[in-house]
Amino acid sequence: MAPRIVVYVLIIFLLSPLRAEAAAKRIVSLYPGHTDNIVALGGERQLVAVSKNDDDDMLPKLPRFSAKSGAEEILALKPDLVLTRGLAERQNPQLRSVLERAGVRVVSIEPPRWDEFSSYLLELAALIGSDPAAAEAKLKNIRGTIASEAAKKSGGKGPVVFVEATAKELHTCSPDSWAAKLVELAGGRNAAPDARAIRKGSAIAPYGLERILKAAAAGNIDIYLIQQGTMNASNMKTLVSRPWYPAIKKIKTAVVPEGELSRPSLLGLEAGGRRLIKIFYGE
Repeated sequence: MAPRIVVYVLIIFLLSPLRAEAAAKRIVSLYPGHTDNIVALGGERQLVAVSKNDDDDMLPKLPRFSAKSGAEEILALKPDLVLTRGLAERQNPQLRSVLERAGVRVVSIEPPRWDEFSSYLLELAALIGSDPAAAEAKLKNIRGTIASEAAKKSGGKGPVVFVEATAKELHTCSPDSWAAKLVELAGGRNAAPDARAIRKGSAIAPYGLERILKAAAAGNIDIYLIQQGTMNASNMKTLVSRPWYPAIKKIKTAVVPEGELSRPSLLGLEAGGRRLIKIFYGE
């Protein structure tokens, strides 16, 4: 049993009568993945502010904070929980201590890996007072639906897919990353299974133009996916303008928003799965 699940079970066993009372009612989310999952678990009305990195159409009427926003701005909303992640804390190292001195609970949760996502949802459900069983059931249903639809359409042989994570030095997704696992769930086969993460735990891996062109020339790439977002501003126009584009011109290409391909969230999982199936197999 994963460590987070053990902790969660102990908390529920000891404090289950108090779970509803302890649930946060005014939440500031400083990471888009947390926001997405709170909304997916039914906690939309508990959010009083979100991150500036959240998608533009995600709760557009709520205030938005950057990782470097001041504590005063946040405290003005009278939150009882601020959800963040390690990267945001490193960018604003004084924020936690100021908020906690003011009596605000601050919880930092790292974006979960694919096989940690269930325990992450349980932890989040406990914080917002959502039904943990419903959270797990929703995850199981979404993954099952994607896998089933992909199996029907692929006929047992999905496309070989290369994911461009960043155009700079042509990084791809590491084989155990969220993006790679989602491509696999949708029936795709990773064109870069030999890629190695740039550092331990990283979702991106250096790959390089030479290896891509070699795979393309050998017919070992069926689809070239561009992950578009904060890490990679590329699009079809910039891809076509690259001097080596003629070498992959006959390969099917597509752009996928970073939030749908690489963000660990129920909303991204569902939308990303649908999009990949449409790209891989058509309507």
